[in-house]
Amino acid sequence: MHNRHNPSHISKLSRFVRIIFQVLFIVIPLTTCYAWMVSKTPYDFISSSGFFTVDIETAPYTTLPISYTTRILAALADLLKDAIVMYSLAVLIHLFRNYERCEIFIRDNVKCYQKLSYSIFYWVIGDIINGVLMSVILSFNNPVGKRVCEMQVQDTDILMFVLGCICLIISWVMKEGYALANENAYTV
Repeated sequence: MHNRHNPSHISKLSRFVRIIFQVLFIVIPLTTCYAWMVSKTPYDFISSSGFFTVDIETAPYTTLPISYTTRILAALADLLKDAIVMYSLAVLIHLFRNYERCEIFIRDNVKCYQKLSYSIFYWVIGDIINGVLMSVILSFNNPVGKRVCEMQVQDTDILMFVLGCICLIISWVMKEGYALANENAYTV
C-alpha cells in the first residue's frame, strides 16, 4: 500500500516545486524585458516563429509607435512590480527547500507564510502604482492634452487583497499552532 505521507514523497514533490519556482525567478524578469524591448519590432523572433505571440498593450494610452526610451522606462516600471513577485518566489523557494528537508512544522515556515501574506499586499499596491506609471510613461509622447495619469483599482486587486487577508490569518493560526506544539513538546 502506498503511503502518501512518506517523507521521501514530500521531499521529491517539494524539490520539483522549488525547481519550478527557481525557473520562474529567472524567466519572469527576462520575459518582461524581452516583451518591452522587441514586441512589435522586427527583432521579435518568438512571435515571428509562430510558436506564440509576444504582445504589449499600449492602446489605452497611445496609438503612436513607442520609442526605445519609452520601452526602457516601461520595462523598468514592470520590473519594479516583478520585484514583488521575485520576493514572493524567493520566499517560496526557501519554504520548499525546508519542505525538501522534511522540515514542515518549524518556526521558519511560519515566518515564510507571514512574508507571503505581506507580499500579496505589496503586490496589490505595486499593481496600482504600476498602472499609474504605465499611464504616464506610455502617454508621455502624446500631444499636450492627450497625456494621461490614471489610477485604477481592478477586481483582481480587490481579490488579491482578500487573499492576502486570508493568508495572513492562516499564518497567525500556524504561528499559534507552532506555539502550542512547541509548548506540548516540553510538557511532561
